[in-house]
Amino acid sequence: MSTGYNFQPTVSKRNGVQPQAAHGISLENTEISDEQQPLDLGWLFAVVQRRMGIMLAVALLLGGISGSLVLWKTKKINRFYQGGVQVLVEPITAEGRLSQLLIQSQSANFSADEVNKVGSSVEDSSMVDYPTLLRVLKSPKLLIPLLKKVQANYGDITYTQINNQLKINRIIYSKDGKEAGTKIIEFTYQDQDPDKIKSVLGTVSKYYLEYSRQERLKQTRSGMAYIDSQLPALRMRVDKLQQQLQLLRQQANLSLPDQTSKSFTDQASGISSQLISIEAQLAETRKLYKNLKEQLSQGNTAGVVAINPKMYEVLVGQLQTLETQLAVSSTQYREDSPPMQSLREKQKNMRRLLEKEAESTLKTVQGQIQQLESRQRSLMASENNLNKTIKDLPSVMRQYGDLDRELGVATESLKVFLSKRETLKLAVGQQDTPWTVIKEPSIMTNEQGSPLSVTPTNKTKNLAIALVLSLLFGLAVGFLVEVLDKVFHTPEEVKWGTKLPILGVVPRSQKLKRITKKSNHRIPAVENFADDPAKSRQLQAGSNKFRTDLDYSFLESFASLYTNLRLLSPGISMRSLVITSAVKGDGKSTIAFHLAKTAASVGLRVLVVDADLRLPQLHLLLGLPNVRGLTDVIATDLSLNDAIQKSPEENNLFVLTAGHNLHDPIKLLSSQKMLYLMEQFQTFFDLVIYDTPPLVGLADARILAAETDGTLLVVKIERTDRSLVTQALEGLKISRASVLGTVVNGIKGSRQASSPRPMGFDTGYNNQLPVLGSKTPNTRI
Repeated sequence: MSTGYNFQPTVSKRNGVQPQAAHGISLENTEISDEQQPLDLGWLFAVVQRRMGIMLAVALLLGGISGSLVLWKTKKINRFYQGGVQVLVEPITAEGRLSQLLIQSQSANFSADEVNKVGSSVEDSSMVDYPTLLRVLKSPKLLIPLLKKVQANYGDITYTQINNQLKINRIIYSKDGKEAGTKIIEFTYQDQDPDKIKSVLGTVSKYYLEYSRQERLKQTRSGMAYIDSQLPALRMRVDKLQQQLQLLRQQANLSLPDQTSKSFTDQASGISSQLISIEAQLAETRKLYKNLKEQLSQGNTAGVVAINPKMYEVLVGQLQTLETQLAVSSTQYREDSPPMQSLREKQKNMRRLLEKEAESTLKTVQGQIQQLESRQRSLMASENNLNKTIKDLPSVMRQYGDLDRELGVATESLKVFLSKRETLKLAVGQQDTPWTVIKEPSIMTNEQGSPLSVTPTNKTKNLAIALVLSLLFGLAVGFLVEVLDKVFHTPEEVKWGTKLPILGVVPRSQKLKRITKKSNHRIPAVENFADDPAKSRQLQAGSNKFRTDLDYSFLESFASLYTNLRLLSPGISMRSLVITSAVKGDGKSTIAFHLAKTAASVGLRVLVVDADLRLPQLHLLLGLPNVRGLTDVIATDLSLNDAIQKSPEENNLFVLTAGHNLHDPIKLLSSQKMLYLMEQFQTFFDLVIYDTPPLVGLADARILAAETDGTLLVVKIERTDRSLVTQALEGLKISRASVLGTVVNGIKGSRQASSPRPMGFDTGYNNQLPVLGSKTPNTRI
């Protein structure tokens, strides 16, 4: 079926110009990377919604198993009970506090106020190092004898049991928001038998009370003997160090050692500053003396005297007055007259006086130089002596510091020994006040008086943890399934995965599926009656009837796609497009047809070419025969007028089907004849749209994409594999195709009523769409 028109060119040919990268995004310098995109809460909620079933199933299954396991383990736990006994290890009476105050006042340099402040509380008057005491009480040296006493009644108790189950702690309380310790130690023991606990605690209390009494006597007596033996040597060492320190102070004049070094440094700095000042004055005075001497030798006495302003003013003023008188008198008197001779004599005397004053001034300057040189020598001598003193000072200060440090250590040691000696003397006097049991051995009981188990079961906590972990694991499984599912689910995922703008979003249409199925059933009839115009028009009319029933949102999406394409490159002519996909079944043929129909509806002469020579679909969508097509034009001398068919739906829409000669599509599409035809198409039509085979595994689309102004990649939601899309874009990158963006197909739900727009584009659909392509869209074919 031919159109009956003769195609004549309306604009110049392409002349082999490569596609313009300005039309879209060139993949030549664009890397398809897997960089992580910013977290999108919408995507997270969408994943949870899609995988809710498997998440709940996994969470319920795992929660039931873990909950049952927790309950089973709780029943198998052996329950332990706990008992305790409390012991007072220090006296709390006023006698004890006064004894401590006495010891501290005798062993330290405390004032009366400080002594009273030290004894103001029971805690501060403690004489026991409780952290150390608790460790000693749990040491093997004390536990082994205790174990032997316990084994006398319970032979099955081992050292490990007594070490783990016997706890020794100091009772603490809160004071001003802080923890403070008491003088009470609590012994606790855990076991499954309450009677056994009481018996063991009774043995423990008796054992440690006896230990405290014996240890107190032993320590006090041995400590007193050792301290008495060390005190004479400590006193002698302190006296010797004090004498050495006093002698060093006298020899080095170190009355205040901390200030001596600073004083010497300040003196050195002052002398250095004075030397610099004197050297500057000396250089200036020497220069002045030299200049004055030169002026004097040249007879310029006035210049020499000028350094003394007062004398210069007197002498030079008088000389100038005489010279003025001479000048006046010379006009009145002769040179040999008495007045003139008198004035000449005065002039000579004045000049001699000026010369003498100049010589005196020069001697004065010379005297200043000698004074400055003398002062310089004096300061240099002082600086040398001071530097020598400063140089020796570190050695003296180091010796002084060593002696002072040794004296401090020796004094502190003597002080400690004296303090301990007084403490031990007081302890000997208090040896009749041993530890006291203030709470007899007892078992922890509940409100009913029954023994209370201290074994932590944590049933509620473990069940809560199991539930939370089950939910988290269910979420993890859901997201794992989502990650393993390599298809796209939303347009945002397509945008992130391709790094390309989304130019159109096409909703899923159930009516379109029914039309496609009926078109597939009618195609044999269309081809059989291709030569019968009446029957062919009848079949086309039936196809149009079905297509008019398409969803409004479906048709509206192509208006938005067309607008985006127009706004993508304003002012630039876009004459040819390739519409392709990564794999078959993404709906590229449907997108190509409806985009072409939308462009034709605004007045463009549009040609849609079915370049999918492997599985042609366009003739099915339009209800046109596929008797003669692209392969016939390339392989034979068939003219375009005989091959191109006019669409029955739009006057400006023309279709070139694939044809029947489907042998070696690559050879046909890459031939010079195909390149020539593509130039002819652009000459005859305002817009040429090529429907090509999928990109993955086939080179057909890449061949055509490299020769057109732009390429649209169709991605179908919940069907297209991400990796295949990446592979397809890599192929387009190699072919240096200009990829305009993506068209997301198959959106369902609330997204059907809208279409996303590229950044900065207004995708609102008006009654009159902007024109895509040539600036002369109304040129007739």
